[in-house]
Amino acid sequence: MEKALRELEFAASLHFAYGNEYPTEELETIWKEVLLYQFHDILPGSSIKRVFDESLARYEILLARVTELTDQMYRGFASSIGTHGAVRPMVFFNSLPWERCEWMQLDNQWIQVTIPAMGYQVIDSAALSPYSSFEVTAVNDTLENELIKIGFGADGSILSIIDKALGREVIAAGESANVLSIYHDDGDAWDFPGDYAGTKPAHLKLMQSKTYISGPKAVVEQEYHYGKSVLTQKIILTAGSKRIDFETDVDWQEDSKMLRASFPVNVYTDQVNCDIQFGHLKRQTHRNTLWDYAKDEISAHQWIDLSQSDFGVALLNDCKYGYSVNRNVMDINLLRSPSHPDPTCDRARHQFVYAILPHEGDFIQAEVFKQGYELNAPITVVLASEEEGGLPKRFSGFEIEGPKVMIEAVKKAEDEDALVVRLYETSGMNGEIKLSVHLPHREALLADLMENPLETLSGDEGHYLLSFTPFEIKTVLIRLLH
Repeated sequence: MEKALRELEFAASLHFAYGNEYPTEELETIWKEVLLYQFHDILPGSSIKRVFDESLARYEILLARVTELTDQMYRGFASSIGTHGAVRPMVFFNSLPWERCEWMQLDNQWIQVTIPAMGYQVIDSAALSPYSSFEVTAVNDTLENELIKIGFGADGSILSIIDKALGREVIAAGESANVLSIYHDDGDAWDFPGDYAGTKPAHLKLMQSKTYISGPKAVVEQEYHYGKSVLTQKIILTAGSKRIDFETDVDWQEDSKMLRASFPVNVYTDQVNCDIQFGHLKRQTHRNTLWDYAKDEISAHQWIDLSQSDFGVALLNDCKYGYSVNRNVMDINLLRSPSHPDPTCDRARHQFVYAILPHEGDFIQAEVFKQGYELNAPITVVLASEEEGGLPKRFSGFEIEGPKVMIEAVKKAEDEDALVVRLYETSGMNGEIKLSVHLPHREALLADLMENPLETLSGDEGHYLLSFTPFEIKTVLIRLLH
């Protein structure tokens, strides 16, 4: 819901910048209900059954409405673009503040689209020259592209990930990765046994596996069984990418069990880097003291990363926030099924994605934060209006020139007809950037978090210089022409 609302606010802001209505009242109503359901027992899963049943039903309705509104806003904005002579113009929107080059499937044809930062690209889908060959291979026990080669064992686990570009093995010698392990878990919804890792886990049994190529994607599709549960996983390697995605669908029907996946990697460091809102924190990878032992389970948002100065591996996710890192082993908590206070907690169908990303340099040099956002913010596509608008085929609303700063939100200001741009420094370093605003506006002001103006920014034709201290959050108020 949070990611969907971010996308809606960006779409509505583009629409609003060209004189159209912003859905202020409905957005506020939805946000308040979402925040109500972030009451502390709903977020960690420690509510009673009735609470989950009611909040999930409402979330489904809210998400459908947010998706519908986002589509409306993008379509409304697309009417300002026009066809530019295209027979069937499709508009690809990117809500992240850097250019993205993505593989997209249109009418069973694969194309590669480059979309500018926080903007769009118009493509004539009727005049496409689709790719017919891709640099990916898939055989029974191997997936490979021009950058990565993955080897699988007979049990479905990963025995090897070779970074071909660096000539490095990612998986620790003699170890297996993505081993799906089930631990006995007699804890309640607030806590699980602290000594679970010292017990011998059960493993899901691989029932069938098939390997195939789908356009630019090499895929191993596996089906696992355990007890009354079935897990289907697509392990996907895409042409031109080092990221390995694990698209997972689970019918989870176990009692007092915990499902985890582990990745013993060929990286050795005493700290793991963990993504949190507006920055990251570091945790120890050893258990030398009781203090360290008490931090065994880590809360993190979009990724964790083990990095040496020359090489690292990130573990990313789209909705799973519990990790544990012991020395060189990264472990993600995928599912639990406690019986108190909800005796049916999470016995249901789940869909989620996690991913492994080897990279050169440490996590800051590799800009791992961008991969976390890209996994969680897919490209949106709409059919352009047949009317002729005045905007170009390719456009960027906001651009950042300079290192390691993220635009977390763009939305309408609360108290005036202006846009708010919320930025933060991602790496823990001082830095200067140039923020370019290409939407029609008359001035930009630095504001506090409550959107009270502090000072007018001086800039040349929409280009504004901003200085950041480590993890600093800045709010910029963009006063529009209308």
